[in-house]
Amino acid sequence: MANNILKFILCVVSAPVFGQALFYNNGADMYVKDGGYMIVKTNSVQNAVGLIDNSGTIEVEGFVQNDANINGSGDTIRLTGNWVNNATYTGASSWVEMTGGAQQLSGSQATTFNNLALLGGNTVKTQTINQEVTGILNLSNAELATDVYSMNVSNANAGAIVRNNGFVSSLGYGNLSRATNSVSSYFFPTASPSSLGTPLYRPIEISPSINMPHTFGVRTIAGDATAAGYDVTQFDADLCKVNPNFYHHIQRFSGTNPATITMFYDATTDGSWNAQGNWRNNALWNYTGTASSGNAIGFATVAVAGYNFPDTNAQYALANKSFTIDAGSNLQLTEGETGQFSPLVSGVTSPVFDWQPTTYLDCSDCPAPEVTPTENTTYTLMVTDAAGCTATDSVQAIVSPDELLMPTGFSPNGDGVNDFFRPANKNLKKFKLQVYNRWGELIFETDNAKTGWDGTFKTHEQSLGVYVWNAEFQTQNMKKVRLANGNVTLVK
Repeated sequence: MANNILKFILCVVSAPVFGQALFYNNGADMYVKDGGYMIVKTNSVQNAVGLIDNSGTIEVEGFVQNDANINGSGDTIRLTGNWVNNATYTGASSWVEMTGGAQQLSGSQATTFNNLALLGGNTVKTQTINQEVTGILNLSNAELATDVYSMNVSNANAGAIVRNNGFVSSLGYGNLSRATNSVSSYFFPTASPSSLGTPLYRPIEISPSINMPHTFGVRTIAGDATAAGYDVTQFDADLCKVNPNFYHHIQRFSGTNPATITMFYDATTDGSWNAQGNWRNNALWNYTGTASSGNAIGFATVAVAGYNFPDTNAQYALANKSFTIDAGSNLQLTEGETGQFSPLVSGVTSPVFDWQPTTYLDCSDCPAPEVTPTENTTYTLMVTDAAGCTATDSVQAIVSPDELLMPTGFSPNGDGVNDFFRPANKNLKKFKLQVYNRWGELIFETDNAKTGWDGTFKTHEQSLGVYVWNAEFQTQNMKKVRLANGNVTLVK
């Protein structure tokens, strides 16, 4: 045969005692058959020229560098060093298992893995180029640091990513991307990179609205988005606050249909949130729609259904929705009368009430205080929710003087109807009345509201006409004595 063909059932290659040796293929076609084992002990493998065709297991205690062709079918390549692909790797029902400590997925050519397992405990596996997994990505307990590159899981099965405590971190517009083709929930176990400090694990779940192909990418970023130019104090009228602790890049790379975006957070350390914001082309965080709150996998959640990614900006953050209140209807009161405000405050989590001014109120921090004003007063109600968002509205207590009810005429003719000039009030506690004729002469005086003028002066009936009266009075509700005056017509 033109090529050297090596058929391995079991091959153990050991390194020399001194120095690191290299298993170097310089043109052979190497076959590891089904059930066969090839172990490269304390050495690395460089496939410089030729073919490595694996249907069994190749275990390498070092790196694997492919400069030619590696084929696999139902096989496993297990390595403790870096994966370096500079040519063609083809795997079918194959596993590449990275079991070392800090390892790289690198090379000049992106690798299309069938199944990729990142093993070796709490380690960091770092990409230096875009990579793809067409089957299962097993994160186990590792951090997959994609850097500025993408790890694309093109298997549209919702269960294509498995993990214990592992996660994916990225920088810049690097991301974990996933293909979808159903209305299933696709989980993105993303966190901030350990290279920037303690990782902040805050995953995302995306649930497409239709059984059509889509591709979504996610990255989690710890810290205030303001530092990256996305000012968390700038938001539209539907929002009152944006999370300053972390945010996400979320992109729809392909497809045109909306999806439900679910954000996960720790209510103890991250605060309380009830909405989502998306930094849009108007340079504001924009409310993304009605949200539902819940709990899952040890986190609190905020989900927004039917979001259709209206522009290319990828920044998303937890937020709190603004709210409105109605302080209620104005109160119409007489002086000394007590009323009660009835504000309308609904859908607000743990509302705190503050009424200002506090004058005449029986309480200033209760929802519906009673008020006993002596003058017109405008009150402002401010309600603060659990997130620190506020809303205000004003209401008036309008005080009308308690009036003295005196008739404008009377007819003292003994018929039992309107025979006396006296007040109609039943709630007077102080009263004094004086009646004068047209010449200013005092012709009647009393301090008893029940004793009215009978139209006589010194037992003489007075002539028909208009008489002037002055009064001092105080009702049960009034705080002080008031004055009143007017005219009364004496008729027969």
